[in-house]
Amino acid sequence: MCVRDLLSFFTILPLGGRGLGFSCLWALPYLGAAVVGGAGAFAFYLTGDGRVAYIALLAATGLNHVDGLADVADALMVRDRGRARAVLEDPHRGAAAVFAVSAAVLLGASAHVDGWWDYILADSYSKALTVVAAAFSKPFKPGLGAEFITHARRQWPAALPALALAAWLNPRAFAVATAAALLLYAAAYRHLGGANGDIFGFLLEISRVAYLYP
Repeated sequence: MCVRDLLSFFTILPLGGRGLGFSCLWALPYLGAAVVGGAGAFAFYLTGDGRVAYIALLAATGLNHVDGLADVADALMVRDRGRARAVLEDPHRGAAAVFAVSAAVLLGASAHVDGWWDYILADSYSKALTVVAAAFSKPFKPGLGAEFITHARRQWPAALPALALAAWLNPRAFAVATAAALLLYAAAYRHLGGANGDIFGFLLEISRVAYLYP
């Protein structure tokens, strides 16, 4: 079942997916956000503490996207494109990775939200924005990122309702987050000469935090 495969990859749920396919990518901003954003929403509903809520949200992702944020942050510190791409494969973490992850977690955890629903909305927005951005990107190497792009090009219109809802419910956060996230994505994309899975993880993390924080 393609939805099970999708949720197995993008969440920590032990669903036993058959593979890492993206044929149900249309469901990511909806079902994926229901699980990931829902974890943050549930924690906030129980505790009223944004720090607990954001940690719960991150835990529900399995920390996969945080790894992409860390890798891209380190790669941006290397001027040569070939070496920067090699940094993405290096398991060691530099100062930029530590700073980027720490800043993202701190901002996400200290965001002033209106209610538990903001965590679902922010996660849905970040996933929808990433699907749309991927549809208009090119991969710089074969792999999961390239497969993600292939499916995003066919399914990206399905993400538009999630973006429209995020814009309608919080237009200021939508404008600020979209401008900031796409600017940083464009910088990473240009620096590396294309996209891969790490860059999409980077975009997922920064766009979610940017939407929550304003």
